[in-house]
Amino acid sequence: MMEETLRIALSLISIIGLILVVAGFMKKRTGTRSEILKTLGYLNLGPRKGIAIIKAGEEILLVGITANDLKLLKTLPESALENEVKTLKDNIRQIKSFKELLVRK
Repeated sequence: MMEETLRIALSLISIIGLILVVAGFMKKRTGTRSEILKTLGYLNLGPRKGIAIIKAGEEILLVGITANDLKLLKTLPESALENEVKTLKDNIRQIKSFKELLVRK
């Protein structure tokens, strides 16, 4: 009885060890994600259709995606995105200050 329990425990430990070794190998093989190509956003337009905003180097790509095709819709410089983000942040600040004015009264 004791030998059988010991054999089962050793088998379980061996299997868990093998899983950990394979997971470590897979992690090393796939590596870390590249910062050169990064998805900034995705808008689903229906089944297997959408639009993605992708940062590739210093450019921003607007890409149309279907089940069978990828199409470049527009290319923007990175500075255009930075300006857009700055404008959005300014708008949010204005909305917050307007909200504060309404709350004070």
